[in-house]
Amino acid sequence: MKKLVSVLSILFLAAIVFFTLMGERLFYSTKPTVEIDRPIRIGDRVFLPKTAIFKEEDGEYIYTVTVRQGFSAELLTVTRVRLLSSMEDDTGYLGEDYMIVEAEGYTNSPTVISSSRPLKDGDMVVEG
Repeated sequence: MKKLVSVLSILFLAAIVFFTLMGERLFYSTKPTVEIDRPIRIGDRVFLPKTAIFKEEDGEYIYTVTVRQGFSAELLTVTRVRLLSSMEDDTGYLGEDYMIVEAEGYTNSPTVISSSRPLKDGDMVVEG
């Protein structure tokens, strides 16, 4: 019985040391890496880079980012927002790499403009 308790204690201690040293690296390596930017507003129009528009089977979406403070780092969570419309920038202000977008309930939130992996609503991400 003493051997079993000793082995379990050593395994438990090893797990604590492992996750203390490697926990942050493990957390960040399992999350999609995203590039984030704020939209550009000119008048009543909202401009986003074309890369910020994600085309899916049921329509076009953008992903906004919510930041909250965790224990030792900021935690970033994405929210999928359906686009009501998107069209080429006809103003000439920003060039052909930008689109004019209109979305349901969209505010001036930080927005994902590229991602290392496909995203889902509610995913935690890492800014890279």
